[in-house]
Amino acid sequence: MPALQNDFNALILLSANDEPGVEASLRAVLEPFSLAIVDLQKIALRGRLIIGLLITCDPAHVRAIEADLLAFGESSGFDLAIDYSEEV
Repeated sequence: MPALQNDFNALILLSANDEPGVEASLRAVLEPFSLAIVDLQKIALRGRLIIGLLITCDPAHVRAIEADLLAFGESSGFDLAIDYSEEV
């Protein structure tokens, strides 16, 4: 995923039961888009997984990224929250 030269970013928070391969599946969802992963943090507690992901992206792609993430959340059982900002 190429680095982008803009300051538009999205903070993506996901939470669900911890299962193998979740991070790889999440990256596969995001791979078709022109975005850069700025930071990725994971917390695993008592069988639960919380992923915090900060990306920079083209604002024109936000709706498509969000739709794919929502579909991923529904199919994998993840709760999803997205917060957008133009500041890094």
